[in-house]
Amino acid sequence: MISKGFNFLISLILMSSCGIVWAQSPTTTIRLGHLWFGMPGNGGPMNVNIDPSTSFFPNDYGIMADRGQYPQAFTGAGIVLAVPHWHHTFVRNKVTIDTVEIPAVYSYINTYLQNGRIIGSLTNYLRYNYPSQTINGGSVPVAGFGTYNPSYSGFTNTTADEIADVVDSSVFGVTVDRKVLVWSQSYNNDYAVGDFIFTNVLQDTLDSLYINLQETAANAIFSNGNDPAPLTNETYDPTISWQHYYGGRPGDSLRVFFEYSADDPAKPGDNMGAPVGSSNGRLIAPNMTYYAILHASQPYDSTNPSGDQDDASEPAVTYSGVSNVLPYVSSDDQYGNKNFFAVRGAFSDMDPMTGEIAGSHHCENPDEIGISSPFFFPSAERGGVSYRTCSFGPYTFYPGQKIHIVIASGFTGIGFDKGKEVGDEWLHRTLQDPPNMPDPNTGWLPPTFQFPTGATEFDKSKDRWISMGIDSVMLSASRAKWNYDHGYQIPQAPPPPQAVSISYTSHADSIMWSDPQAESMPNFAGYRIMRRISAFDTVAYVQVYDSDSTDVGVSHFFIDSTAMYLANAYYYVQSKARIGITDPNADPTTRGKIIYSGRTLYPNTRSIPRPGPAQNDLSKIRIVPNPYNVKDPLQVVTGRLDPVLAPFGTIAFFNLPSVCTIKIYTENGDLVYTINHNQKIADAGTEQWNLLTSSQQVAYSGVYIAVFQKPDGETSFQKFIIVR
Repeated sequence: MISKGFNFLISLILMSSCGIVWAQSPTTTIRLGHLWFGMPGNGGPMNVNIDPSTSFFPNDYGIMADRGQYPQAFTGAGIVLAVPHWHHTFVRNKVTIDTVEIPAVYSYINTYLQNGRIIGSLTNYLRYNYPSQTINGGSVPVAGFGTYNPSYSGFTNTTADEIADVVDSSVFGVTVDRKVLVWSQSYNNDYAVGDFIFTNVLQDTLDSLYINLQETAANAIFSNGNDPAPLTNETYDPTISWQHYYGGRPGDSLRVFFEYSADDPAKPGDNMGAPVGSSNGRLIAPNMTYYAILHASQPYDSTNPSGDQDDASEPAVTYSGVSNVLPYVSSDDQYGNKNFFAVRGAFSDMDPMTGEIAGSHHCENPDEIGISSPFFFPSAERGGVSYRTCSFGPYTFYPGQKIHIVIASGFTGIGFDKGKEVGDEWLHRTLQDPPNMPDPNTGWLPPTFQFPTGATEFDKSKDRWISMGIDSVMLSASRAKWNYDHGYQIPQAPPPPQAVSISYTSHADSIMWSDPQAESMPNFAGYRIMRRISAFDTVAYVQVYDSDSTDVGVSHFFIDSTAMYLANAYYYVQSKARIGITDPNADPTTRGKIIYSGRTLYPNTRSIPRPGPAQNDLSKIRIVPNPYNVKDPLQVVTGRLDPVLAPFGTIAFFNLPSVCTIKIYTENGDLVYTINHNQKIADAGTEQWNLLTSSQQVAYSGVYIAVFQKPDGETSFQKFIIVR
C-alpha cells in the first residue's frame, strides 16, 4: 500500500516489444580495475560501448567491460521492487485514476513520474590522476574518466581510489543511495563494491516488499589478447555459460553467484573456455564473473544505525535463466504475474536446490544436476540472455526505515596468461591436471558436473584448470567481504608516477619518471618497470627494472639496453608499497606483500621503436627481412605488423649513415617511395618502410631495388623481395 505510480514491465525484451523507450540519463564510467562498466544515473541500461581491447593499451590486462545494454547489479542498475498488492492514484490525460495493482512490479529506472527520478546528482571522483606521458618528445593525450579530486570527503573515510554516487527515487516512494567503490591495489582490483541504502520516504507501509537484483556477462567485451583475432568459428560467446549460486546451503561461508564458460553443443569438440586453435589453443574465456552479497540488513530505523545488521539468510531467493522462457502457467499463480512469480521465489520452488536452507527459495544450480549443457536447463534458451538473479525480502517496510544491501561484482579466474599456457598444452596433448584438486574428477566443479559429450581426458584436464577459477572467485569475494567488514579501510594503493618520459637512442631506451607522492608514503617500497614487445598477445610483459624503498629522489632514470632493434616496445612504470605484516585492516592473505599502483592508471598507448647504430660504409647496409614474407611469425612478434602503426608490415634498413636518401624502385625502374633519412638522434642508423607507396598503395609481391645515397654523392644499391 503506497501512493502514485505508473506500471511497466521489468524485462528489457518485453519493454522493447511494447515500444517503451528508456529515458535518457546522465552516465559515468568506471575503468579502474579488471571490471569496467558504465553507471547510469537512473539505474537503467545504457549503451556505453567501452572497449578496452583496442583503445586503452595493448591487450595486456584481463578486463571485462560491460557494454550496458542490460540492467546490471554492477552499479545497482536494474533494481526491481515488487509487492503483492498496491493501491495508487495517478493522473493520465487529465483524468485521476484510482486503482489497485495485484501485484505491482516496478523497476528503479522509471523516470516518467515525479517519484521515479534522479534526486541526487551523479558524481564520480578519483583519488589519483593519470601520469603525464611524453614519448620521444611528444605528449600522449589520454581521455580521462571521472573527476580527479583527491580532497573529496568520501576518500577520508575509505581507502577506495574511485567513488561514484547517485540518489534515485522510485514510484513506490523508496529512494536509493547508490555508491560504487573501486580499489586499484593489486589484491583488490578485481571487483567493484555496490553499496545501496533504500529509504521509505513516504507515509505508507510497504507490505511484503521484495528487492530484486540481476546480473549477466552476456554483452561484455574482453581484453583477452584479440591481436591476432580468433577465426570466425573460434570467437567466444558469453551467453553460453554455467551459472552457480553458492550460499544457499547450511554451512556455506559466503554468498556468491558466479558464471563461467560452458561448452557449446552445436560445435564439435569440447570448447569450454573458448580455446583458439589458430593461436596455439589459447583460452580467451578462462575467467569468471560473479557478484557476492557482502551485507543485507532487515529494515531498521533511520535514527538507530545500530540496527543495520547483516541477515545471513538474505537473499532468500536465487535463480538463473532467460526471463521470457521461465516455466510459468498463469492459471497456477494466484497473482497471475510471471515476473512476480520469479521474484518471490515460486519458480525456484519448482526445482529447489538440493539441501537448501529451510525456508529459503534457491533454485537448483544447472551445473549440479548432471546435464552436459546449460541449454538443457528449463529456464535456459540458446541465444537468450540468462541472468543470475536474487531477491531480498519479503520485508515489511515502514515509513522512515532503511534497508542496506552491499554487493561486490567481480571478474577473476586463472587469468589470460595461464589460459594461454593451458591452451597451448591442451592443443599439443601435453596438459596435466592442476595440483591440489578438491575432486579428482571434476576439480573445483561440482562433483556431479557433467563434462561435454565426447570430451577427451585432455579436454577434461583443460576444464579442471578453468574450474580452478572458482577458487579465485571465492578468494576475491572473501577479500571484498573483509573489505566491507573492516569499514573499507584495507591498505591503500600507492599512486602512479606523476610524470613519465620515454625516449630512444641508437643503443637503448631511456625512461625517466617522478613520483614524490608515492615516496612520501611510510610503506613505500620502490618501483618496477614492465615492458612488452608489440601490441600482439604473443609476447607478454616482462619486468626490466625493480627497486626497493631506497629508490627515492626528485627524478629517476633507467636505461633499457635489452630490447631488440626496431621492435615496438611498450613500457609502464609502477610504484610499490608493502602491506604491513601486522596491519589489522589487511586481509591475512595479503599481509607483508607488495602492492603496485593501479595498472589502468597508466595507459601506455604508444610504443617506442628502437633504431640501430649508424655507420658510414654503404656496403654494410642490411635490409631486413629479405625476402619479406607477410606470413612470417616474426613480423607479429616484433610488432612490424602492428595493426595501427604498420597494418601492412614493415621493412627495416640497418647500418645506415646518419644522413642519406633511400629511393625504392620496382624491378622495371618505377620509383615507388623516397625516404629522407636524417635522424635527430645521434648515431641513429635505422629506418623503416611501411610498404606503402608514395600514392598510399600497398606494395605488391615482386623484386624491388633500394638505392642509398649519401650527401657527398656516394651511392649503392641492393635488391629485396616482397612475398604476399
